[in-house]
Amino acid sequence: MKTAEAVQKLKAKLGNIIIGEAYSFEETTLEIGKENLKKALLFLKQTPDPGYETLMDLTGVDYLEPIKRTKVVYWLHNPTNLERLRIVAFVERDEAMPSVVDIWQGANWFERELFDLFGVRFEGHPDLKRILMPDDWIGHPLRRDHALTEEPVQFKHGVQPKTPSEIIPYVESDKKS
Repeated sequence: MKTAEAVQKLKAKLGNIIIGEAYSFEETTLEIGKENLKKALLFLKQTPDPGYETLMDLTGVDYLEPIKRTKVVYWLHNPTNLERLRIVAFVERDEAMPSVVDIWQGANWFERELFDLFGVRFEGHPDLKRILMPDDWIGHPLRRDHALTEEPVQFKHGVQPKTPSEIIPYVESDKKS
């Protein structure tokens, strides 16, 4: 089943859960509200159709405007016809997203990484804890309002930090968020 057919089938099956659609570089992006996310992902994973059974990646993009929130991006792949589909959902700061570890076990580390670096919490995750930063690290370094500093960090698993070349102080913006 091609992506366009899968999108139509999703609309027919689950109604108007798609908030937005975008097409670029021969790929489809669907925005779905976090409350309907698991239903949509479960439907899309069904085999043989629609057949997006592989979660290729799960990442995030942090925004400060118009409100502080993170876009969570799910990259799905159909191994039968090699079609890809991108699903996005937004989560505001201090809100939680549903975990998809029960759908794709490989989402475990992806979700931990998003929690560690962006501060996105996933409800139902079996072991949501830091994966890259030290356990006592304060903050989430990939949020856009995190201070831009080059401070030495003792990473996990024996990774050696680089020596800071310059400390860049964080300057509070005049804009209200």
